[in-house]
Amino acid sequence: MRGRRLTRILLADLPVKVICLAAAVILLLFHRVTTLSERFFSVPLQVGTPAGLAVASAFPKTVRITLRGAGDAIFPILEEDVEASVSLESHKTAGAYRAEVKVDRKGTAQGVEPLEIRVEPQSITFTLEPLTEKRVVLSPDVRGTPAYGYELVQSGISPQNVIIRGAKSRVQPITSLATEQIDLTGRTSSFAVRVKVLAPNALVKIGGDAAADFHATIQESVVQHQFEGVALVPFDLSAHLALKSAPGPGRLKVQGTQLAVDALRPEDMKLLLELGTVRRAGTYTLPTRPDSIPGVMILDWDPKEVAVSVVASGK
Repeated sequence: MRGRRLTRILLADLPVKVICLAAAVILLLFHRVTTLSERFFSVPLQVGTPAGLAVASAFPKTVRITLRGAGDAIFPILEEDVEASVSLESHKTAGAYRAEVKVDRKGTAQGVEPLEIRVEPQSITFTLEPLTEKRVVLSPDVRGTPAYGYELVQSGISPQNVIIRGAKSRVQPITSLATEQIDLTGRTSSFAVRVKVLAPNALVKIGGDAAADFHATIQESVVQHQFEGVALVPFDLSAHLALKSAPGPGRLKVQGTQLAVDALRPEDMKLLLELGTVRRAGTYTLPTRPDSIPGVMILDWDPKEVAVSVVASGK
């Protein structure tokens, strides 16, 4: 009798009780949902390819990860402990394939509950082509110029060729690769440096060490310059003789480093007219010679000879 009464009590207004229970569950779930936090970050996308094939189509290098869970549980998770990957190993022939992005947890992301992980995009289309290898020329990307008065006289890079690998349509058009920029601006001495070799895009890989050794020989610039208005200086003339008129100026051509030549002025140099052999008044044609100039080489001068009139000085 007592059992029947309990049953009747439990079954009384059953629809209402079921609705109330469902509402309570919904409220509990809503409370949990509204109290959860979200966190967003991007992680690198790892792509596994089958042997003999390579990806030819562009694809996102990173994917967006959304973590949803209790704030004190999701914010300590390290970004490197959430990995995103796509596996294409099951495809053995060239073609276009759509693959799902898989997310794995490790380290600080393991054992965190509740934890909802979403990834964007969820799937990506890839084009696979035969893997191709090619040897191409390596060119150093040299920029700028040495300091004033200096010049690059020789340079070289080792190795001179590199191997590249990738999908056939990506590799075939490439004939050369460049290094990172090498700046010569303001340099005054030779140097050697190890530089990175730059891949043309992320779908082409460089075989071996993606670096090269560059060397440059920098020396002072050597220039030639002709100076006008160089004084022609008579000397060693006997005291009882004198020149009827002073000879006009000449010109001098010199060679030396840029800085040494820049420092010269016409008044710093002279052509010498030796009169020591003249013993009496008269007209003479005599050779000239340049006076030595420290730091530069004299290439030529003019005039080589000068006609002069010598008169008695009266002394």
